[in-house]
Amino acid sequence: MNFKSYDILSTLVPGFILLLVYLPFLGFIYNKDYVVGYTAIAFGLGYLLNTLGSWLEDFYFFTWGGRPSCNLLNGKSIWKIKQYNHSVLKVNLESKTVNPNPDNKELFSIAMRHAFSQKDTRMEDFSNGYAFARTMLTCSLLISIVILINYYNDWRAYLTIIIVLIFWYRAKQRGYYFSKEVLQVYSKIENI
Repeated sequence: MNFKSYDILSTLVPGFILLLVYLPFLGFIYNKDYVVGYTAIAFGLGYLLNTLGSWLEDFYFFTWGGRPSCNLLNGKSIWKIKQYNHSVLKVNLESKTVNPNPDNKELFSIAMRHAFSQKDTRMEDFSNGYAFARTMLTCSLLISIVILINYYNDWRAYLTIIIVLIFWYRAKQRGYYFSKEVLQVYSKIENI
């Protein structure tokens, strides 16, 4: 098995954050002598967070007003992120399918298939950034639930809602950045 540094860090960081919040909740005190065991547990928790984030992706898309890729193909944008050639791009993508009524999800998968065939693009970095942001959003959701349950009578516990909203917006941005990068690489391939 071959791990990249991104795979390790993107799993360990959220896993350790979750572990450090859940230890007191479960009645344990952090002990530096167990750092190897904590690292193994954090890796497992981080992997679980990544899985949960993947499962919650449709819920996140719902809260974002749709899939970033589909929204960009429809000409919708968010702050600083817009696909200016969406009309021409969509017509080009529709010509690549045999389906008479393709949806945007199918069109984006065609663009992604073509774009990922290219070497030396930034798409893997954008994909990793989106996956990490989604995992951190999931982590912040779980942490805020624990904090709000334990400290519901302390006003400071409600500050976690602001943190969740920040992670929510950042994950949304990262989803749009990744989708836009795929569409830009495809546009470059097709000279659109």
